[in-house]
Amino acid sequence: MGFLNPWLLVGLAGVAVPVLIHLLNRFRRRRIDWAAMELLRRALVIRSRRIRLEDLLLLALRCLAVALIALAMARPTLTAAGAKWFGAQEQVGAVIALDASFSMACRPGVGSRFDRAVQIVRDLKAALNPGDPVSLLVMGNRPRVLLRSTGYDARRLEKVLKETSPLAEPLNLEPSLDMIATLVQETKAPVREVYLVTDAQAVTWANLSEKARRGLRRIGADARIFVLPTAPDSGENLAVTGLALTSGSLRRGTTARLVADVRNFGRAPQDRVVVTLFAGDKAVDQRIVDRLAPGEASAVPLFVRFDEPGFVRLAARIGQDALDVDNVRYAVARVRDKVRVLVVDGDPSDRPYRNETDYLVTALVPKMLGAAKSSLVVEAVPWMELQSRKLGDYQVVVLANVPDVRQAQVEDLYHFVRDGGGLLITLGDKTNPALVTARMRHGNLSLLPGEVQDPAAATPDAADGRSMAIADAGHPLARALGVLPSALLAEARFQRYFKLALAPDARPILKIAGSDAPLLAEKPLGRGKVLLFTSTADRAWTNLPIHPAYPILASEIVTYLTTQAYERPLVVGEPVIVPLASDSVETSVVFREPGGGTLAVQVTERDGRRAAEYAQADQPGFYEMKAGEKTPPVVVAVSVDPRESDVKALAPEGLKTALVNLPVRVLPEGENLTSAIRESRVGRELWRVLLLAGLATLALEGFLAWRFSRQMTAGDAEAGDGARESAAADRDAA
Repeated sequence: MGFLNPWLLVGLAGVAVPVLIHLLNRFRRRRIDWAAMELLRRALVIRSRRIRLEDLLLLALRCLAVALIALAMARPTLTAAGAKWFGAQEQVGAVIALDASFSMACRPGVGSRFDRAVQIVRDLKAALNPGDPVSLLVMGNRPRVLLRSTGYDARRLEKVLKETSPLAEPLNLEPSLDMIATLVQETKAPVREVYLVTDAQAVTWANLSEKARRGLRRIGADARIFVLPTAPDSGENLAVTGLALTSGSLRRGTTARLVADVRNFGRAPQDRVVVTLFAGDKAVDQRIVDRLAPGEASAVPLFVRFDEPGFVRLAARIGQDALDVDNVRYAVARVRDKVRVLVVDGDPSDRPYRNETDYLVTALVPKMLGAAKSSLVVEAVPWMELQSRKLGDYQVVVLANVPDVRQAQVEDLYHFVRDGGGLLITLGDKTNPALVTARMRHGNLSLLPGEVQDPAAATPDAADGRSMAIADAGHPLARALGVLPSALLAEARFQRYFKLALAPDARPILKIAGSDAPLLAEKPLGRGKVLLFTSTADRAWTNLPIHPAYPILASEIVTYLTTQAYERPLVVGEPVIVPLASDSVETSVVFREPGGGTLAVQVTERDGRRAAEYAQADQPGFYEMKAGEKTPPVVVAVSVDPRESDVKALAPEGLKTALVNLPVRVLPEGENLTSAIRESRVGRELWRVLLLAGLATLALEGFLAWRFSRQMTAGDAEAGDGARESAAADRDAA
């Protein structure tokens, strides 16, 4: 036996109240001697045994009534085997968790996996009774509760199911299990059941996390868990899993190279896969992948020319297949009319290519192009003239082997980067490690990615220097160099470089080959970024300035430093955060969603900066933020999470193996769900029976008390008459 409200069993202590009243009444009698009392005592002695039995009977009934009502409030339950002897009520509390992740939209045939899952939920109707408490939630990146402990109504459930469709999100099982556990605790029923309706996608269910296993055990302690998988299918799917800018500048009049990653997640090869790049609604490039083997991925190069400044909406698409939502990948390119770069030379010279910055300026603006025709404007000045420049007129500032920076200039650099500017620092023979580390601080915050330490020289076994290597292959700058042959990269040699102790919030991008010494490191700061190159920008310590990789790296650094965080493609489920300018006065902004809807969002403070945050993007496509009439809109790209694109599902036996030693029962599609569920149920609730029995006991006690009282009154009257007759006879005799 169990109790749904065990804390109310304290009401059983009320049984002691009638007993205490009975005992107290026994000691309230007062002895009064008078003449007729002797005759009454004789009469009462004859009836005392019967009165005592009547009192004990009434006391027992009162105690029983209190105990029955207290037990009814605690809502006891019995097993199915024992409940039928007591006429107990059967009630089931159900929590239905419907997998709505985007793999459920896979349509291998006439219907989708989600259609089959909804039909399984409909088949559960026969296992539920009208009025049973039912909760319904859909599982995606986060759970969404559609019904919460609502009395079961078949028409209402059907209406909710018709209004539900697959989400563009992956399945994040752990928070869904936490919500299910909460709903189970809220369910007041002797039998509590959980139905997990899913496609049993192998990515999620084959290797459950320990947190998910703990969640299932927690639920299993209070309810029976049934996993109801849809029948597995072939699991064929092609997807565009990435779209990124790999080279080129985001400036008017330039051409950029993007790479679309296309993967075959199925078990059969795919031939003649057409990949098309769209800029807005116009197709600007197209490539054909001749063949993709099972599990194979292909990096497809695509090119686009930017003729106008502003936000350009890019999309890489493939043809239709069983799952369409991942056949497109979105990106945004913010094309600028001109980008202004200030290069500060710490070792100026009148002789060409003898100063610190000539190689860098040539790499950014080749002589044959000419500054007048370039959308990149580079201005080189000696380091003593830095104080005369207004940093707000530039998008990127380069400090090349600068011996010292004044405190006022550091303040300007800090605000420049925090407001979205990009800062590149290169070192050299004019650099004092202790001085640069101390100078480049704003209060307790350093502008550098780490502490600059003593310079290091090439080892004797590498007299010509050491080559560079990629430290973070996923970084955009590393990807730009990663397309070059490794033998070509190895030709760039470094004779000297500064050691760098990285700060916790910094990360290395390039390093010295054969070591962990950072060569190029990054630190985010507000809306902007700081890059530190631990060698020189000229040929003093390296041959990199005359290496073919140098103009590529220099151009990509400018592009990367002028790219804001919100220009990075997001995935569905992430928040869309757009920092606002420091002089903005808007208190709210409006986001336009991919489906055309709009949402007003309040401007908040994040890390000391004003920003607008769209809490959770739940649709793929382009989100447009508008802040005021005079401010141009900001566009952010959101795509689906490619982890969910592997739609292969576990067969029932594989799912049972994955869930071994967990309190879960797998009921495959096609099995008689109603019979299997009903046979497994235990628990019948007794509160109605106990409450009725308690009320009946009170009624019986009241009736008997009234009956016994009348009998006692009649007996006392007869005894009084006898006493009066005896007293009269005594007087006559006297």
